[in-house]
Amino acid sequence: MEEKYMEEISLRELIEVVWKGKWIIAIITIVAVLLTGVGTYLMIPNSQRVVAIIELNYPGIELGQNPDGTKFDIRQLKSPYVIENALKTLGFNDNGVKLDQVRRNIDITSIIPNDVSQRAETMIKQGHEYVYYPSEFKVTYRINKAFSYNQGLQLVETIIDEYQTYFYTLYSDIEKIEKTIGTLDYSTYDYPDIVEVINIQIEGIQEFLTNKTEDDSNYKSAQTGYSFQDLNRNFDILRTVDTSKLESLVNAYTLTRDKEKLIKDYEYRVKRMELEQAKKNSEAEEARRLMDQYKKEDLVLIPDSIGKDLRTDNPESYYNKLAETAITASVEATNLKHEIEYYNKEIARLQVLNGSNNIALLAEADSQIEAIKNKMVDLIDTTNETLNDYYAYKYGGSIKQIAPAELVNDMNILLNLAIAFVLGLMVSVFVVFMRFYWKSTEKEVVPEEV
Repeated sequence: MEEKYMEEISLRELIEVVWKGKWIIAIITIVAVLLTGVGTYLMIPNSQRVVAIIELNYPGIELGQNPDGTKFDIRQLKSPYVIENALKTLGFNDNGVKLDQVRRNIDITSIIPNDVSQRAETMIKQGHEYVYYPSEFKVTYRINKAFSYNQGLQLVETIIDEYQTYFYTLYSDIEKIEKTIGTLDYSTYDYPDIVEVINIQIEGIQEFLTNKTEDDSNYKSAQTGYSFQDLNRNFDILRTVDTSKLESLVNAYTLTRDKEKLIKDYEYRVKRMELEQAKKNSEAEEARRLMDQYKKEDLVLIPDSIGKDLRTDNPESYYNKLAETAITASVEATNLKHEIEYYNKEIARLQVLNGSNNIALLAEADSQIEAIKNKMVDLIDTTNETLNDYYAYKYGGSIKQIAPAELVNDMNILLNLAIAFVLGLMVSVFVVFMRFYWKSTEKEVVPEEV
């Protein structure tokens, strides 16, 4: 009964001690919480990061390769070229921000799926080698005093955009059609030359569109509504109808800006073609001569291009090469002959031409040229828009940002404050009890008698 009474007295004394030291407990706890709050606030700028996740998706990434077969390196994302373009786009380079400082604050880590990690662990335990090339990466930017939080978010988003553009330009077969015809000064060309220039450019564009059709014959732009076949047909109509009409007008009336100059130009062309024809005829004759002298042997010794070393060749193969050379040279010589005849006839027509061309005919030719020029420029613009749409469709998904940039803070303010409160409470209670104990033992000390 006495022990129970003593326990009750002891508990009462404990509560009284705590109550008497309540102000000490409150002050120490509040100071601990305040100091933790201030420290946490001061440390926030050094603990905040901007995080985004990107995914690469194209043939070859599963082998750790770029689209061109070279080794893939995700560090290109923070290359000086990409970072500098991002800073220029945002205008941060004018604020004294250093490129190297931004690069040092960027970390890129690969994301390995759980099933891949488990599979790799199993394979390694079984003694097998396992190689995995990641296609997802986490981009982390540690915010420093040079940027605000919003600027840090903008910077990461822009860096990813610039990397997409850089990757897209570097590894995709991006080709566009130059509007050469729109920049030509036609006053420096004669009418027959203008017709030839237009035909050459249209033929080049049609060849380009034919190659694109072979790449993807089913593609049709959602933006322009055209396929490469449709565009090719439009250029074919421009060539066979509009340009042919202009060519007929120029040839029928022998239109020219300067008759004497055009005659000299044709005469020069004839001389060059006659020289080339003579070369081709000589080449064909030499090939036929070698074929006539050819004897059936097991091996044939053929000098190299320098004429020093000799190599062996199959006799039948050598004979076939000679025959092919003779035929090709003869055909080219014949084609040159026809062109020479054509230009000689044109020269004869120009020589008998009296006076200048009819002004109305020249005006008609100029009008047709301007119409062809405008149609071609419009068609080229439409073609380039279709190409832009096609490249975006083909390569636009090569790099995707699957998680937008967001601000991440390593500091948990509420958790820190809660821990500070508990620790402050524990320390303050300990101080109160130690203070009570010290006073209690001091009273019980009895001085010794002398």
